[in-house]
Amino acid sequence: MKTKHDDLELTSDMLTRIDEIDNTVHQCICVLAEKEIDWNMEIIGEVADSIQNVLQRHGIKMRWPSIVDKADGTQHYSED
Repeated sequence: MKTKHDDLELTSDMLTRIDEIDNTVHQCICVLAEKEIDWNMEIIGEVADSIQNVLQRHGIKMRWPSIVDKADGTQHYSED
């Protein structure tokens, strides 16, 4: 579905999925660093992007909901 800017909102299910990804990635960072790391969305986002890229290279889809803004002013939901 395409619509003009600011019309779309993430659903509660989408927000829950995003929180699940962020929390899991943060936990992974802490485990790998062997210490509690402060919550930092810049790091979490970069690690999540990297994980998604590796999974895609191996043919594994990661459902990561978002709203994409297009240059023509429309928006659409994405699960990639």
